[in-house]
Amino acid sequence: MSTLRITGRGVCARPADRAELHLIVRRVEKTCAAASEAAQEAVKTLCARLRERGFNESGLKTTDFSVSPEYEEAEGGMRRRVQTGYACRIALRFALPFTPEGLSAAADALSEGAEELSIAFSVEDTEAVRREIVRSAWADALSQAALFAEASGRKVGAVREVSLSVGGARAMNFGGAAALAVRAAKFDLTPDDVRAEGTVTAEFELE
Repeated sequence: MSTLRITGRGVCARPADRAELHLIVRRVEKTCAAASEAAQEAVKTLCARLRERGFNESGLKTTDFSVSPEYEEAEGGMRRRVQTGYACRIALRFALPFTPEGLSAAADALSEGAEELSIAFSVEDTEAVRREIVRSAWADALSQAALFAEASGRKVGAVREVSLSVGGARAMNFGGAAALAVRAAKFDLTPDDVRAEGTVTAEFELE
């Protein structure tokens, strides 16, 4: 029996309703313990700044923690590195419902004392996004199958096999020095719609 394999594509675009701020706190001191303590104090300061602006500090989560030796190039003719202390690096994430005002307040609280800051946008109801993509991709696959079958003088029969691939729903990332400028410039940051795409590949019988 003749078959037809078709890949349908689906797209979902929705306004962002979640924002995530990712930041790095890094402190360098002479000893490992001092560097760790300084970094932890910086995190406590960030928590206090969140409380001052009405946020729940428990939403600030640690995603990575490391302490490593810090080096610098030694003076003189020979190229060699000399250890000058220890660097403690703490990566943090803070998620909140997206509003321009809320994001601005959170960025203002978290950018002070952070070496790096990036902002990402997403949609909270990822299952609804996934369903919309699947429906859209399946409709596209059926439309293509009917078109090809008609062109060949056949009819679309039963579905023999289906596979699905759906990507994540995220909008743009806004990072580095540009994100730190959110606090300095005091401007609103409104993202483009969150877009997610997926495909449905189906094999149909041709009658």
